Amino acid sequence: DDLPNFPMVFNGGTTLSSATALPQPLLVDLHEDQSHWLDTIHGFSEEDLNTIRSINREAAKQRSSSSHGGNGRGLHIVQPLESTLHIIEGSTSCAQAIDVGDHIPSMVQADDVHGTGGLDLVVTTEKGEILTLESEVVQYHPLNVWNAGVTRTPGSNNAQAHGYSSTQGIFVHPIARQFRDILGIYVPITFEIFDRRPNIENEPNRRVYQVDIRAGMSAKRTIFSKTYASTGVYTERIQIPFGPGYYALSVRLRTTHGIVYEDTFHIGFNVNYMGGLWWIVCFPLIVATVPILMFRRKPNWEEDEDYGGRGTGILGRMPPP
Repeated sequence: DDLPNFPMVFNGGTTLSSATALPQPLLVDLHEDQSHWLDTIHGFSEEDLNTIRSINREAAKQRSSSSHGGNGRGLHIVQPLESTLHIIEGSTSCAQAIDVGDHIPSMVQADDVHGTGGLDLVVTTEKGEILTLESEVVQYHPLNVWNAGVTRTPGSNNAQAHGYSSTQGIFVHPIARQFRDILGIYVPITFEIFDRRPNIENEPNRRVYQVDIRAGMSAKRTIFSKTYASTGVYTERIQIPFGPGYYALSVRLRTTHGIVYEDTFHIGFNVNYMGGLWWIVCFPLIVATVPILMFRRKPNWEEDEDYGGRGTGILGRMPPP
């Protein structure tokens, strides 16, 4: 009842030598309105789930889209098949096909490639071309991306720890992840920890969240580490000891089960530090110079002997003979 019109069959795939040659699907939300996902990280009630199921059933009956991504709620399935990219709305099975003109051998990735705040699909072809499908209405969110390559491969880790549908995780808020050059000693980072596992409120021994912040991916470049006992929004001020430069800061959450969730963003740290030094050196001089330039002494012609003054001097007395 949750997935009407499934399973689906598409033409193509005749050149595939085996099932493993089929690129893995990408699960991502391409709807214009994604506000309901912000409530999912705090848990859904049964009433909320019934409402969503009702919306999906009505959208499946309409079979026509009045908004970007469809009328239902949930994720889209992005499945490459030969040279065609099939985008399917999971809740209604509405599909759209895009022919890129060349064989697509690998899984599609999703991220804000152009830095516009929107979500982009990255498609690679067999001839070495890299295509980006940009959307102007689908807003970027760190829980709605996939940029870690192919999932569910031997040796891969945390393939299940991703996305809006994850039971727990961490993400950096937009106010902190905006690319900028920070001039100063400390970098403020605002992030949110969420956990909606069943019965987690009654298991305090499982509510242990180890958060590390790294200037890169190596554990040797860990610049912040702290353990939290509850979920919520936190702001920490960290210091980068590696000097000025551009950094990819990785905020990582490790749970009691050893699962790691992470979110990565980029900033500049004291890149234009010469501008700061200029203000430190020149600003006090400018402040001290302004009163001097504004002060003007009014001349007293009586003190000037050349203009018939009394010659009493500035102290009001006659000079000694």
